[in-house]
Amino acid sequence: MQEDEGLKRLLGAESIPDPTTAGDFLVRFHDFAIEVFRGLSADLQDHAFSLLDAERKKVATIDSDSTILEVYGRKKEGADYSYDKRWSYNCLLFSLSETGDLLHTELRSGNTYSSVGATEHLQKLIERLQRQFSHLRYRGDSAFYDKEIVSICQSRGVEFFITADQTKPLMATILGIEEKQWKPLKNRGNSRQAGARKRKKRKDRKMKISCERKPDTQLKGRTQIASFRYTPQGWGNAFRFVVKRTELLDTDHHQLYLDDGMCKYTYHVIVTNSSESEAQVMRIAQQRGNQENLIKDFKYGLGLSHVPTGFMNANRVYFLIAALAWNVKTWILNLLKLGNGAVLRFKRFLYKWIYQGALVSYSGRNGVVLRIENGQYIYRFTQAISEIANL
Repeated sequence: MQEDEGLKRLLGAESIPDPTTAGDFLVRFHDFAIEVFRGLSADLQDHAFSLLDAERKKVATIDSDSTILEVYGRKKEGADYSYDKRWSYNCLLFSLSETGDLLHTELRSGNTYSSVGATEHLQKLIERLQRQFSHLRYRGDSAFYDKEIVSICQSRGVEFFITADQTKPLMATILGIEEKQWKPLKNRGNSRQAGARKRKKRKDRKMKISCERKPDTQLKGRTQIASFRYTPQGWGNAFRFVVKRTELLDTDHHQLYLDDGMCKYTYHVIVTNSSESEAQVMRIAQQRGNQENLIKDFKYGLGLSHVPTGFMNANRVYFLIAALAWNVKTWILNLLKLGNGAVLRFKRFLYKWIYQGALVSYSGRNGVVLRIENGQYIYRFTQAISEIANL
């Protein structure tokens, strides 16, 4: 494959590097070159954002999280033990919920706390995105429950939804909320077309077997919501907190109680500056769970569960190249209107748009011919070419 003349002509390349050569290429990057590469990628992304339809530029939601990348090499530069005792790297990621773009990736040592460096990166991202989008939101889990992050969002006019740490003073305030202040929180039902027949629910076999074999299994009951003003220690100002509580039931659907007779609940707390209703605040905050799917797809869809080299900067560049490949996928889908870049998974994108059985053959005078079966791939390919012409 590496020495195939037809493939080299098809790619317009004089030679195809050996896999070991790719590793040598990555090792050549130093700190300055990495930042230049990062800046060029950001410029390309800004240009892609400028080409989005006006409707898609009304709201932009920045999600932040980190993920553990376990490694097995004993000599990996920068590897360390994570909070769960795995020999690993830690990768900080910022993504844009509406488009599926990766805004920033930072490969770090395995023992790095999730939010380290997040304030600096968030400020730069807000400056970039406010030039492109009308309204910005920020979401983060409890690792990003930090007064500096809140202060940045407040000062830049960014709406934030951050999961709060359930500290003793905060939980004391929540437990002091009067019962009459709790309102029922209803899940939004799936919208169906008019006249469509309602599908019958199938039995939850896993739950049935769990209840039979584990008598102490806890079930979830009704969900309620409330809000209050609270000043976290050291923050200086009071903020709006929205809390959801869910009943815990036994297998007979009876309410569980603590030793002092109080009902047993699980809690989920959000700090926000939003003026939306309590239910809408909770829905917006919980949509951050989609980033978990994005991170999983980024890691395994691009083969990033394997960190290739033993050098930190080389691995950082490897992840930046992977992030650029990911973003090219989202730009193709979003700008050419071929699909939703925030939803379509990377492997599905490759299967639908990239992989195609074909035959590379020679014609007269050393010409190269690509023979593809006349089918859906050709239709989608010509559709993409026409959309590119419109851009």
